[in-house]
Amino acid sequence: MNDSLSSESFLRGAKKAAHRAMDEHGRREYDEFALQAGVAVEKLAKAVLAAKNPVYVAEIRNNSADMVMYLGGHVQLDEEKVRTVGATEAIKRLQKIGVLQKDPQLDLLIDMRNGAAHASPDSALAKGMISPLARTIETLLDHLRMELDTFWDRWTEAVKAAVNVRQSELHRDIQIRIAQARHAFDDRFKGLPSDLKKHAMSLDAHVVTAPFDYVEEIDGKFYPSSIITTGGPCPSCTAETVLLFGMVDRMKYHIQYAPDGIACNVCGLRLSGVDELAALREIVGPTNEAYDRLQTTSFHTVLGNSSDTD
Repeated sequence: MNDSLSSESFLRGAKKAAHRAMDEHGRREYDEFALQAGVAVEKLAKAVLAAKNPVYVAEIRNNSADMVMYLGGHVQLDEEKVRTVGATEAIKRLQKIGVLQKDPQLDLLIDMRNGAAHASPDSALAKGMISPLARTIETLLDHLRMELDTFWDRWTEAVKAAVNVRQSELHRDIQIRIAQARHAFDDRFKGLPSDLKKHAMSLDAHVVTAPFDYVEEIDGKFYPSSIITTGGPCPSCTAETVLLFGMVDRMKYHIQYAPDGIACNVCGLRLSGVDELAALREIVGPTNEAYDRLQTTSFHTVLGNSSDTD
């Protein structure tokens, strides 16, 4: 039998596709992520079927008897006549033998991979498919008696976060994005001298990274609706981040700004809004002084005077 139809071969293909899926998700290519995620599930499903019995991956067609005997190792077939089941049928067969349970989210992922369902314009549906991908792969790996970290390697912690039901969806999303930014940083400096990597991490953050939006104040004067300053070390790569303060209160004689986001120009991590910053504080822990500033620091600008920090 062709080695490409063995359980080991399907497993190798599944691992490659799963890692590509996580890389695409980190690049915010969510439709491509869904495609690769579907391929990973299909190949891993076939790996489990082939491990149970090689004939379980046979597609039922006119030459199905020949295909079954080919997979059994007793008949030779031309390569173009070799057909195996698709993702949907592979999943159905695994459900029949009790390996998988019905999962509408997994069905949606496979539909997206097959083009039967389309993500919204911002790919929000595809973005949220990490959980069913991670959950399904964990179940299938159990039947192959393979450890998660052996399959996922550097993505192991992010995947564990994706299936942690005790955490909120936002909390899981932030952990995944931190891991993705860390791997993007590692890939960016892969093969380069370690001194160059250390130099990039030690650079001061560029404080002015985007144009200000201005609001008109009294006496025809203009004041920024946001302020950008240096933040703490990046939770992904430890380089210096920039910290965005957004306007939260505007009165007659002063404007108040509060933390509204962080950005790392080295690894590309971006977090914005009160909820994401609150989740970040929970992840890095209460003893991290740098990110404790995200909760305690605010700016008051006295109209016509310089900024003071409270």
